Parts: sequence; structure tokens; C-alpha cells
Amino acid sequence: MKTAIIYYSKYGTTEQVAHLIGKKLDNEVDYISLKKCPKPDIRSYDRIILGTSIYAGTPSRMVTQFCNKNQPLLEQKVIGLFICCMNKEQEAEEMNKAFPEYLQSLVIPKAILGGEFQFDKMNFIERFLTKKIAKASSSVSRLRYDAIKEFVDKVN
Repeated sequence: MKTAIIYYSKYGTTEQVAHLIGKKLDNEVDYISLKKCPKPDIRSYDRIILGTSIYAGTPSRMVTQFCNKNQPLLEQKVIGLFICCMNKEQEAEEMNKAFPEYLQSLVIPKAILGGEFQFDKMNFIERFLTKKIAKASSSVSRLRYDAIKEFVDKVN
């Protein structure tokens, strides 16, 4: 089974998680960054794993556009979905907003895999807002390695 992990990552956390997932899959994996390749050709893949980060409660517009433009093809694939986010209280709602309903109903595995605040990669305004809203004063990683393993087990 040929697999593509398609993701959008602003600071690199979602990309890191995509690679953690791919390294544990049982077959060949291609990694496709929507930032670098906004219109990938997915016809040759049997399985698509989609991942997005959540910023200020909002999923990546590029992932949403990709899903909308590729609906007929995606409906024919085995699908897995994941998000990277830091707002534990709203993560279930953020997962539901991250991907279109048609995908949510098709999907076998979906997962919330934690996230990171990377202050060294944020601009001044992003750092200010993160400090104010999330009450974080420095970089922090809350990746859920156990959830990543569980997600991969379901995908395999």
C-alpha cells in the first residue's frame, strides 16, 4: 500500500510528527508539505494521512483547500487524520473543525497528537499573544508520543 502523509506545518512541529508517523508505518511513505507543494497529485496513493497544526483555534487554510479540491479522490482512499494543537480544553472541537465532514465520516483513525510553542521561531506579535492567551512564557513541547504510537498502530 502506497502512502502519502500530507501536512501543513508553520514552525515544523506538524512536519516532525508526520515523520514520526511515517518512520513507524509498515510500507513506503512519501511526505508532502502543502507549504512547499500546494497542489500534489495524489492519484497514485492508496492511503492518505492528513495532518494540520491548529493556530489560535484555526486549522490551516491550505489543508482545508486541499481537502475541498480533492474530495472525489480522497473519498476513494484509505484516510487517516491528525492535528497538532496545544489547547487541551478545546482539542476535540478543533479536531472536528480541522477537516471537512465528508472526511470525518470516512476516516478510520484520527488523532490529536499534542503540540509545541516554539518561541524562537515566532515573531514578536505571536510571542506576545501566546504569552497572553496561553500563559506560556517560553518554548514548550507537549507532543503525545503514546498517542502517535496508538495512531500508527491503527493505521497499520
